[in-house]
Amino acid sequence: MKNEIDFDPISLGLPKEYKKDIYYYLMEASWAKLFTIFFFLYLISNVIFAGLYLIVPGSIQNNVDGSFLKSFFFSVQTMSTIGYGALAPSGAYGNIIVTIEAAFGLIGVAAATGLIFSKISRPHAKIIYSKNLLDTLINGERCLCFRIGNTRSNDISEARIRISALIDEWTAEGHHMRKIHDLKLERSNTPVFRMSWSIFHKIDEGSPLLNMDYEAGNLKGLIVTVIGHDDTYSNTVFSRHNYYPSDIIKNRYFEDIMTTREDGRMVVDYNKFHELK
Repeated sequence: MKNEIDFDPISLGLPKEYKKDIYYYLMEASWAKLFTIFFFLYLISNVIFAGLYLIVPGSIQNNVDGSFLKSFFFSVQTMSTIGYGALAPSGAYGNIIVTIEAAFGLIGVAAATGLIFSKISRPHAKIIYSKNLLDTLINGERCLCFRIGNTRSNDISEARIRISALIDEWTAEGHHMRKIHDLKLERSNTPVFRMSWSIFHKIDEGSPLLNMDYEAGNLKGLIVTVIGHDDTYSNTVFSRHNYYPSDIIKNRYFEDIMTTREDGRMVVDYNKFHELK
């Protein structure tokens, strides 16, 4: 059974200044959650300013009956700098609240625009990882292998991959340590990563997995990181994926997913990407 807590620990006792800030939270939030938060803040802000206008009667021209709806819609027009002219501030108090709201609206729009632009412009690598790792024989040698695919089919130049094993160990004094061992790969980089890339680690005398019992619990997981230069966006892209002991399957092989058409073009069939034989 997967134990994802190893890769997503819960931190206790951190001072407030070291906890996640609101910018980090909004950058990591989904688009649906982000726009829901923006809408909620926009709605609440206008409700608050509408209430402020109603504190002093007559703060808004043509709102002699003190209608909350008119005050709310006047607040919307002020915050968005529309100003239709049917409603206008009246008196020193009304103009002061309008000044504060106009500044609040400008700052809010700038902050929202900056956040949305930062979120849109974040480079993402659309890399797919095989569901399983295979412990099998390749050319007569025992190997741990998996494959990754670039689903955008664009060029990722100078792509580099790293896989690290998270293993529980004990010192001679009996102290528990959780150590990270980098696994040596047959090929850890490629000049251009466009379609599919098979990754191999030889389980030989230099491998920390040589005598590893995957079901014993010492191997907590494997962390795969991929980094490269996206030629389309001219940005460095990064991707990470976690494997667990339960993902390792012995003595199986991946189905072939690459074929060549008559015109010489290569075809990658991602429908078979996770299939084994």
